[in-house]
Amino acid sequence: MAHTKFQCSNHIINRWFIVFVGFFRESNIPVVITNVYSSCNLQLKVQMWEELKGIRQREPCNSWCMLGDFNAIRNEGERRGISQARGNKREMQGFNNFIDSTELVDIPCIGRKYTWYRPNGKAKSKLDRFLTTFEWLQHWPGNKQYVLDRQVFDHCALVLKANLADWGPKPFRFLDIWQEHKEFDNFVRDKWGSYLVQGNEILVLKEKLKMLKSDLKGWNKDVFGYTDKLKVKILNKIQELDRRDDEDELDENKIRERRELLSQLQDINMRNESLLQQKSIALWFKKGDSNSKYYHASIKWRRMMNEIKGLHCYNYDKWVEEPSMVKEMVKEFYKKKMSAVEDIGVRLDNVEFKELTDSDNKFLTDPFEDNEIKEAIWNCDSSKSPGPDGVTFSFIKSIGVC
Repeated sequence: MAHTKFQCSNHIINRWFIVFVGFFRESNIPVVITNVYSSCNLQLKVQMWEELKGIRQREPCNSWCMLGDFNAIRNEGERRGISQARGNKREMQGFNNFIDSTELVDIPCIGRKYTWYRPNGKAKSKLDRFLTTFEWLQHWPGNKQYVLDRQVFDHCALVLKANLADWGPKPFRFLDIWQEHKEFDNFVRDKWGSYLVQGNEILVLKEKLKMLKSDLKGWNKDVFGYTDKLKVKILNKIQELDRRDDEDELDENKIRERRELLSQLQDINMRNESLLQQKSIALWFKKGDSNSKYYHASIKWRRMMNEIKGLHCYNYDKWVEEPSMVKEMVKEFYKKKMSAVEDIGVRLDNVEFKELTDSDNKFLTDPFEDNEIKEAIWNCDSSKSPGPDGVTFSFIKSIGVC
């Protein structure tokens, strides 16, 4: 055990699972690792889920990794060739409830879609998987589970890896919370007026936005960049004042200080809530309780599922995760897809097209009026961005008076 990376301090042995409680030597991070080999019987599965749920609730450590053969599927797409509709439905509902109640995350899978195959190949299911908590993912972000090729066994081996790929700088995104800051309008006006750009109106607008985005990044870092640390600092001060108040009444200065700290804390919470709502796409997210752990976990889960894990290179028949290679493959794919061919095989001989009237032609070619442009912009959702530059309609409306 002296040369192992994991130090086990306690363990629980069950008929269907083994729980190891310990820590990793190098990082001294406490973890709980559970190896599962579930029964095929649904009643015994339910019993196993309840026992694991109880251990999860009693164990103070929240960094969990649960792995193995769960002998259960989460949706109908994870099983083929087996017709047990009623049993599958109860199994899926019970398994999903177990994952939700224990606050586990089904790690994104790379490789094969199924992990178990009947020897004749007529039935297959995804029975094996890694499940972790979000606390585990905070220590080791970028987790992916790889399903390896099947050998002589009916199950495929799984490997969990934490790969942090550098995809370059994050794209700019205008945050609605900026406009609620008292210094924002003056900052934008001063910066906008200081930019000296020559050219036509479109070029001037483009270059000014480009320079303003750079300045806004620095302003955001100075004003909002250390919100979490500031929140912890304010909470500690409030708790200290509360403890003093329990022992002896606070004087007027301390009462005023606590009132100001509570006001600052409320402002920080409102900023964080606004930021989370803007990051959320689904309507039920926007109307949900942003203080709940499930809310934050759902946002992280959506990010993890939407990220590009890699691409399969058919030229060399291999999986590619290196960002520079993935970018090059995407570039070549669309370059080939968008390239013109010499003869597209379409003929328009003897086709009679409808002609536009003079009034229609005038309507289409007339320059846009300022009020038409403004009406179109003001009718758009303020939180949406019209292009990939991250500038939202809310910001465009606000700088219309600059």
